Amino acid sequence: YLRVRPEDRAAVNNLACCRLSQGLPQEALILLEEAARNWPEDACVANNLGFAHLQAGAPARAEASFRRALGLTPRDVETLNNLGLALAAQRRWAEAVGCYREALESLGTKADHPAAADLFNNLGCALRDLWTLSEAATAFRRALALSPFDPEIANNLGCTHLALGGLDEAEAVLSGAARLAPEDPAILENLRRCRERAAGTA
Repeated sequence: YLRVRPEDRAAVNNLACCRLSQGLPQEALILLEEAARNWPEDACVANNLGFAHLQAGAPARAEASFRRALGLTPRDVETLNNLGLALAAQRRWAEAVGCYREALESLGTKADHPAAADLFNNLGCALRDLWTLSEAATAFRRALALSPFDPEIANNLGCTHLALGGLDEAEAVLSGAARLAPEDPAILENLRRCRERAAGTA
């Protein structure tokens, strides 16, 4: 189909998204770089190109594409979140925090928006990397309230409690994470470390 109608930007974009979902960012990049040349005014193409660069391990290029997308659609929640991820991948955590907070502000009263849990989780990760642990715990709690069955978020909150010295809180949250993902080695290791510390053996 694409060979017959290469001018169909929706088809090109959809195929590129399929390649990204299959973990094939290099194939997606070939499609999206040409699409970006053909349709430089398309924010969706620019955003997807940024995500392909991010998946391919090129966060600086991803940042440039996301900023181009934001120039076309300012304060777009998905693009702000993606820009935050690109900045965090470059260890520019304070800037990433700003992106996540701006995205949350853009949601306004839609605090139960499906994107909000991811945004709060990403915000928590960036705050944790800045070692502002109390703020990180607050963000993770907001994320977990929105997505209570997400073991990754529960693990993040539990580890933050552990770093803050809240062993009881950490064990409760990490035990919940282990119930949600009983075969996840990282969660089980964090729960083990928590219990060792509580027993005074670590």
